[in-house]
Amino acid sequence: MDIDIILEPDVSPEEIKELGLLAEKYDLRCIWTQNYASGRDAFMSMVPLALASRTIKLGVMVVSPWEMHPLKMANSLLTLNEYSTGRACMTVGGGGEWCGIMGVEPARRVRAVRETIEILKAACRDRVVPNYKGEMFKARGFKAPWAKDQPPLIYSGAGKEQMIRMSTRQADGIVLSDAVPSFAVTAMDMVRETLQSRDSSVGEFHTNNFWAWHVKEDREAAFREARRELIIRSWLETDHISSFMNEEDCKFVEANKWSFINAYRDRSGDIKDVPERIVNELIEGITSTGDVSELDRHIARLREFKDAGLDELALRVHDNPADAIHIIGKEVAPALR
Repeated sequence: MDIDIILEPDVSPEEIKELGLLAEKYDLRCIWTQNYASGRDAFMSMVPLALASRTIKLGVMVVSPWEMHPLKMANSLLTLNEYSTGRACMTVGGGGEWCGIMGVEPARRVRAVRETIEILKAACRDRVVPNYKGEMFKARGFKAPWAKDQPPLIYSGAGKEQMIRMSTRQADGIVLSDAVPSFAVTAMDMVRETLQSRDSSVGEFHTNNFWAWHVKEDREAAFREARRELIIRSWLETDHISSFMNEEDCKFVEANKWSFINAYRDRSGDIKDVPERIVNELIEGITSTGDVSELDRHIARLREFKDAGLDELALRVHDNPADAIHIIGKEVAPALR
């Protein structure tokens, strides 16, 4: 199983270059930037790393068709792919932060992402979209004769059955969102079943999962960081946490989400009015958190994703990302290859 790194959205282009080169030194597969409204342009921010690196892939996640037309996505992705000589990739999703900021309500998400992927694949592989007439998007007269490199990989952010199955038929890969090992098993069963009807001309299929990594030398700092970021673990939706949390506690979390939101917004990690027992159960259930003395336990947890059939795992790092990359590169990635 290959290991990817997902960076915070506030990392500068120069820092992305330095961190990406460090990850490349450890033979990690990909560096992902996040497409947040509070951050710099994700595609442009990758250019310094694209020019300086040689082997590591460069990914942007998650881009929504409600914020950018699929042809504009294709143009940005192909440009990054040219800078990186064929090492770019992107994850398309059916929601994301931009929709709320732009006041757009996503509708027919599976259809929208499907049409986006179809347009992207035509634009990035054939370098031409002569006349696409979808139910949600239209595209015609697009040409990219300047694009000469190996086509970029196009992933879909998928968390539920319809999106997983559609993505398996149409995309180059999926990125599950904070999927716990038990759901990864379920998702991979769907993937294997659906792959039987995938057209062989679509190419090989990649399976990945977005997973929070809070393992540090300082145990207290690790847990403070994990508490701070808990709300962005799939928004702590009941259908996400119910695999390891009882019904009563799930209802409590749903009723007290603002405590988690405030801990994220004020960057304190102080989740008021929520029992420590529940906080710790969430941290254990949907993250890897602790100090380096527990690395064997954390690696064993990640190996469950490999055993489920995933061939890639994207670890989301936060504060002091270089420290995290050193730990992952030296200890984690070699154990999972």
